[in-house]
Amino acid sequence: MSDFKGLDSASWRAADASADVAARYLEVMTKVLAEQKRQTVDNLHLGPGKSAIEIGCGLGRESEAMAAQVGPTGRVVGLDASRELIAQAIARTQSLGLPLVYQVGDAHALDFPDNSFDGARAERVLQHLADPAQALAELVRVVKPGGRLSFLEPDWESVSVGGVDVEVTRAVVRYKTDVLVTNGTVGRDLRRLLVEAGCVDVAIEMGAVTFGQFPLAASVMSLRQSLDGAREKGWVTQTAADAWWAELEEQERGGKFLGYMCGTLAAARVA
Repeated sequence: MSDFKGLDSASWRAADASADVAARYLEVMTKVLAEQKRQTVDNLHLGPGKSAIEIGCGLGRESEAMAAQVGPTGRVVGLDASRELIAQAIARTQSLGLPLVYQVGDAHALDFPDNSFDGARAERVLQHLADPAQALAELVRVVKPGGRLSFLEPDWESVSVGGVDVEVTRAVVRYKTDVLVTNGTVGRDLRRLLVEAGCVDVAIEMGAVTFGQFPLAASVMSLRQSLDGAREKGWVTQTAADAWWAELEEQERGGKFLGYMCGTLAAARVA
């Protein structure tokens, strides 16, 4: 498995230019984050007849799960900036008969009236947006008072790998957090952002994803792209970068590799 290069925040905001790569990455993350994804859907407390919106729905698998929960009398809207990903989501689900609509849209300016939905979900989306606070304000606007919001966002500064030069790792993490991702630590800001957006009963849970295989970790956490970027910035030497990568490959061959990163699960209620 190779690094999913070119999936920085700028690329996600223009995902149609590399929709095939984006789709493959999303499918990998469907497996990596299966439990966290389930929890974000469960946190909405949906049921028959309810309605929900998901921003940044990608291939729409969680929107599909939400639609199954609300049943034929409910309504779910999956929204994404990518026409190509939306087209794939529609093609995959159109024969299922679910109360589900996918459409292209801007998370910063939702084309729905106030109080349109009972709940809203977003996963790994706020990290890439130009203005996460504005997107949250829009979700609060379109969700009814008493309705629920659910989020999952990473904290890229938490990326760790064992048994290698710590200074090189810090440079790799810095490049991912500060250069590749627009809001690389937005997970730790979710409580503040939700309260400032007018939410109450804000519940925050920190979770970790652990990787015992170097190829998967490198793909999910953009280790090669971040290492090359840190070297190009002059933060690490070529020799140090080569040694860091070679040691991780050696750990993989010996069954010794360990890497992990953290993220934030957040749930809240609109006042």
